Amino acid sequence: MKVSHRFRRLSSILRLLLSAITIACFIWLLIYAELDLYLVKISYGQVNILLNTEKIETILKSDELSKEDRQKIGWIEEIKKYSVDSLGYKPTNNFTTYFNQHNQPILWIVTACKPFSFEAYEWIFPIVGKVSYKGFFNKSTAEKERFKLYMQGYDADISEVSAWSTLGWLPDPVLSSMLSKSKGRMANLFFHELFHATYYAPSSVDVNENLANFIARKATLQFLQNDSAELTKFLNTIQDDSIYNTFIFKGYERLKKVYAESASKDDNLRLVEKEKALASIYRETFDIKLHYPKRYKEYNKQILFVKNSFFIDAHRYDGLSDSLNEVFKKKYGGNLKKMIADLKK
Repeated sequence: MKVSHRFRRLSSILRLLLSAITIACFIWLLIYAELDLYLVKISYGQVNILLNTEKIETILKSDELSKEDRQKIGWIEEIKKYSVDSLGYKPTNNFTTYFNQHNQPILWIVTACKPFSFEAYEWIFPIVGKVSYKGFFNKSTAEKERFKLYMQGYDADISEVSAWSTLGWLPDPVLSSMLSKSKGRMANLFFHELFHATYYAPSSVDVNENLANFIARKATLQFLQNDSAELTKFLNTIQDDSIYNTFIFKGYERLKKVYAESASKDDNLRLVEKEKALASIYRETFDIKLHYPKRYKEYNKQILFVKNSFFIDAHRYDGLSDSLNEVFKKKYGGNLKKMIADLKK
């Protein structure tokens, strides 16, 4: 009798617990229906790519790759080995497979910012926390998201993405578009993405992206030390980036001043002053002296069309560059591996 009574009591508790879990799940679905649908779609897109990849060793045995592409696949192996052996990156299974995009973009991200301040719109996701961009494997869906944010009054942007990281959760593939890059730009790209699998702080997008950019540049300079031709090209590239970013950050400060000084005015008047400032910044881009000015031609147009979102995008990836360089020199004595080891702790 006692056993039977305890069994019935345990059964009742289990039923109550199951009911509570069911109700909690139902409430979650009601509250986060849009997020759930998005996660299903993005997961489907990611899985679809993974199911259509080929192992690098298999693709190298086929006739699909040109001689130049085969050489670049070899560079990727060198970059991965260097990232672990010389930099202390976490070993991963990333970039051991290949996905042919057939010259088509496959991922787009949407970003947004308030119209009269540099406050980014943020989405909240499981594990990674707050993120100031949202990825889509379907362009029309991305355009709908951008339009929705635009209608809410945000400066919104949609842009193609040449690479992304699943933070080591899934084996990220080599995309065929990556093989169009020079050795230096390719190394920079892979060091950036591989770093995300080594270090990632939840709800700290700006810190994560700035660190990945900073570490990748330093790593690429080290990696190219014995290739003077590629090193020179890459040095010219990062010099251009530095000059361009300095210009953009000055524009950022000019706009902040415009927004602060016009805070008491009507929004229509504020918009007129904002557009004047943006037009002035755009015109000044023609006077920037760069090694490779064509690289920045499309960026320049975004000043007028993407507006605030364009400026916070620049800050998201390079706004902390000077302060990180100061830490790199003073705290780590220019020792990149030591800096990475500290971050991994």
